[in-house]
Amino acid sequence: MYRCFLLQCFLFLVCFTHAQQPLPHNQMTFLSTAKPNSIFYNDTFYNGSRSYRKLFYATKDPNLIQLYKNHQVNKILGFALSTTGLISLTAGTIYASSYHPNISRGGGWGMVGAGLFAAISGTYLTTQSVNDLLVATYLFNKRYGNPKAAVGISNGGLSFVLNL
Repeated sequence: MYRCFLLQCFLFLVCFTHAQQPLPHNQMTFLSTAKPNSIFYNDTFYNGSRSYRKLFYATKDPNLIQLYKNHQVNKILGFALSTTGLISLTAGTIYASSYHPNISRGGGWGMVGAGLFAAISGTYLTTQSVNDLLVATYLFNKRYGNPKAAVGISNGGLSFVLNL
């Protein structure tokens, strides 16, 4: 009975789970990976902003280019602020919790506050950078992702399809 139950559970899991998320063809897809700059487009995986920069610049669309630039600026500033905040937070905690002849405890607590503010600001900018990239992929798909017109064969003849 126990084996039958395990077999039913296994079959249930096999029937209703999918190994991979299907990605739409001819559309840009932002992927949430360990590296925050990953895009999948036309069966190509673009990892890093240098690799997909040409996709945005090829359109010559000023909105897409501006979103890409905003993404880059926010990503770099966010990383720098987060790193600086983490270092300041750590050093401030060390100075505030023990006696050091060079820095007073009040200075240590000031470093903790500044580090916390910098870390939160850096996290916010990093989140904005991801948001800019998501908006850019959405805008790219809206404007360039789907073909507007196509010619195909149906019912033994040529047909013209207009995608509205």
